[in-house]
Amino acid sequence: MASSEAQSRAILAQIQKPYANSEKKLITEAFEFANEAHKGQKRAGGEDYIVHPLRTALTLRQMELDAQTIQAALLHDTLDDTTATKEQIEERFGKNVAFLVEGVSKLGKIKYRGVERHAENVRKMLIALAQDFRVLLIKLADRYHNLQTLDALPIAKQKRIALESLEIYAPLAFRFGVSELSKKIEDLAFKYCYPQEYQMILENVQARYPEREKYLDIVRPYVQKQLIKEGIRPLEIQTRAKHYWSLYDKLKRYHMNWDAIYDLVAMRIIVASIEECYAALGIIHKLWKPLPGRIKDYIALPKPNGYQSIHTTVFCLPMGDLPKGDKGGHITEFQIRTKEMHEAAENGIAAHWLYREKDKPKQGARLEGQKFEWIKQIRQWQNETKESADFLENLKIDVFSNRIFVFTPKGDVIDLPEQATPVDFAYSIHSTLGDTCSQAKVNSEVVRLDQTLANGDMVEIIKDAKKHPSRDWLGFVKTNIARSHIRAHLKKARREEKIQEGETLLNKELERLNQGSWGAIPPNRRAKALQNLPYHTEQSLLAALGEGEISPYRVVKYVTDEKEILAQRAIPMAYGERGDKTSGIELAGSRGIKTRIALCCSPLPGEKIQGYVTTQAYAAIHKIRCPSFMRVSVKNPERVVPAAWQPKAGSRFVKIKIAAFDRVGLLQEVSSAISNMGINILSVSSKESGEPDVTILITMEVFDVDQLRLLLKTLEKIKSVREAKRI
Repeated sequence: MASSEAQSRAILAQIQKPYANSEKKLITEAFEFANEAHKGQKRAGGEDYIVHPLRTALTLRQMELDAQTIQAALLHDTLDDTTATKEQIEERFGKNVAFLVEGVSKLGKIKYRGVERHAENVRKMLIALAQDFRVLLIKLADRYHNLQTLDALPIAKQKRIALESLEIYAPLAFRFGVSELSKKIEDLAFKYCYPQEYQMILENVQARYPEREKYLDIVRPYVQKQLIKEGIRPLEIQTRAKHYWSLYDKLKRYHMNWDAIYDLVAMRIIVASIEECYAALGIIHKLWKPLPGRIKDYIALPKPNGYQSIHTTVFCLPMGDLPKGDKGGHITEFQIRTKEMHEAAENGIAAHWLYREKDKPKQGARLEGQKFEWIKQIRQWQNETKESADFLENLKIDVFSNRIFVFTPKGDVIDLPEQATPVDFAYSIHSTLGDTCSQAKVNSEVVRLDQTLANGDMVEIIKDAKKHPSRDWLGFVKTNIARSHIRAHLKKARREEKIQEGETLLNKELERLNQGSWGAIPPNRRAKALQNLPYHTEQSLLAALGEGEISPYRVVKYVTDEKEILAQRAIPMAYGERGDKTSGIELAGSRGIKTRIALCCSPLPGEKIQGYVTTQAYAAIHKIRCPSFMRVSVKNPERVVPAAWQPKAGSRFVKIKIAAFDRVGLLQEVSSAISNMGINILSVSSKESGEPDVTILITMEVFDVDQLRLLLKTLEKIKSVREAKRI
C-alpha cells in the first residue's frame, strides 16, 4: 500500500513540475479529490485505479497544457466510476473543469457495438470539442493509457477498443496535428487489430533499423559541420524512426516492397527561422542530388492539420568523413523545420490554443486562425445529417481522409480530400459557383465534372446561370459540403415542382365543382384552410397536395360552402329520367320519373335496390332490405317500382367503421390503404372504445359495392385492425 501511494505521489510530482505554485495547489486538490473518490478501486491489471488518471494527466502535461486541463484529467473518471457528482466538482473546481469532466464522461457512455452507436460516440465527441477542444485532448490521453494496459482485458474487448482507436481516435488526433500522440495510439492499436501483420513489421524493423541508425549517426555530424560552414547553426539534428502503423500503411501502397521505403529512419534538422529552413535545403541539395518528385514544401503549403516542414529525399553518396570501406549510397529523407514548427508538429492544436485572457480561460479553449476552420462545420453537419451512420461516413471522407492541395486561377490554395472532383472544388469556393458549375478546366484543359483531381492541379470553373445541380453529381462528389448543397437544391426543385402539381390538382377540383380557381379564392378563405390544416404557408399546403399527402377536397371544403359542394357532387348522380346515363338507375315500366338516392340506406352500385315513388313524384332508391323501405312498401305496395343499376354509374358517399387496437401509425396506414385504391376520403374521426381500443369513422366516395368490399378486406389485413364494416 505504501509503495502504491509513493508511486502515485511520484507521478504527481512529475505532473506538477512545470507549473506555478498556485497551479500546483489546484492540481494537488484535484488529485486528493480523485484519490479519495477512487479509494479501494483497482484496474483490471491489478494496479490502483488512481494511476490511470495520473498517467492521463502526465501525458497532457508533456503537451504543456494548462492546469485546468490537468485537473479535469485527474477527475475524468469520477463521474462514471465513483459517487462524485457534477455539482460537487463544479462547486469545488469551477464550471470549466466540471464541463471538461462531464464532456469526457459523456464520450465513454456509448461503446463500439456497431456502426450506429460507434458513429453516435463520434458525433458526441465532435459536438463537445466544438465548444472546447480540451475535451478531445483529455480523451486522447485517456485512450493512450488504456491502450498501454490493454493486455489485462478480454480479447474481444481488446479488439473493440483497438479498432475504435485506430479508426477514429488516431485519425482525429492527426487531423488536429497531435501527430506524436496519434502515431503512438496507432502503434499500440496495430498490435491488437492486426497481430500477424504487426509481428511481420516488428521482425523486419528489428533487422533493418540498427543499420540505418548507425549510418545516420555518421551522417549527423557531417551535416552539422556543413551547415555551420555555410553560416547556419542548427538548434538540433535528430533521427526519427518511422512508426510501425505508418510503415505498414506505406508498405501496402508500395506492394510490401521494403526497398521503396526511404524514410525508415529520417534525419530532422531544426533551425532558428524560415529563411534558414530554405538555406539548409539548398545546402543539402548542394551535398547530394535530390530524388525527382520527392521535395515537399509544407511551409508554403501547410497540411490541413497545420503541419509545416520541408521534406526532401536525396541520394546520400559516399563522403570523406565516412569510415574506410563504407561506400554510403543510402537514399535518405531529411525534414527541415523551425522550433515553433516542431512543437506544433508534436502537439498540434495544443500548440495553437488561445484564451481571451491567458490566466482566465472563461470562454474555454479557442481555435486559432484557419488551421482548424473545419471544426466549425461540425455543428452544421450534426444538424443536417439525421442518421449517425451517414454522419460518420461524411466525417471519414471530410475529416479523416488523405488530403490534396489544388489551386484557383488566382493562386489560392484549396484543401480537398483525395479523389475530389471539380464539383467539390466549386462548392468549396462558394455554393453559387457549385450550383451553376457547367464545365471545368484542369491545368488549362477542359475535363469532365467527375474528373479526379490530383495534388497541385490548377482548377478553373466555367459557370452558367441556367445550369443547375444534377442528381448524377451525388454519385461522384466526395465532400460533405458538395453533397449537402446538391441535395438541398434537388429538394428545393422537387418542392417547386410539387407546388405546381398541387395547384393544378386543386384547380381541377375547384373547376369540377364550378368554384373557379385557387387564385380566385379570397385571401380570407385561403387563410381558413391554413388554420384548419397542418400547414403554415400556401406553398407547403400546395406541396402536400402535389405529394399526395392530402386530397384536394380537404382543402376545397374550407374555402367554399361545403353544402353547395355536396349538392354539386350529389345532384348529377341522384336525379335522372329512365335511360338517362347520368343517373345510373333504370326504373322498370316507368318513364319521366326522377330518381333520388335514399339517405336512410345510401345504396351503392351493385347492391340490390328498389324504387319507392314518393308524394313529391320522384322515386327514392332504397336497398331491398332497408328497414324504412320495408316499412313503407308494406303500407303502400302500389308505390314500389322495380329498379336496377345501369352499367355505368358515378361515385357514391359511404361511411365505414373500423375497430382496432390503437397504436402509433395506425391512422396513417389506414389512410394510405384507402388512398392507394384511388378512393377520396371526405372526413375522418376517431374515438377511444376503452383502453387500448379505438374506433375510426371514415366518410369516403366509392364507385360500387365491389370496390367497397375489396377495401374492407384490405383494411382488415392491416396489423391491429379487428374489423372494418360499412355503417
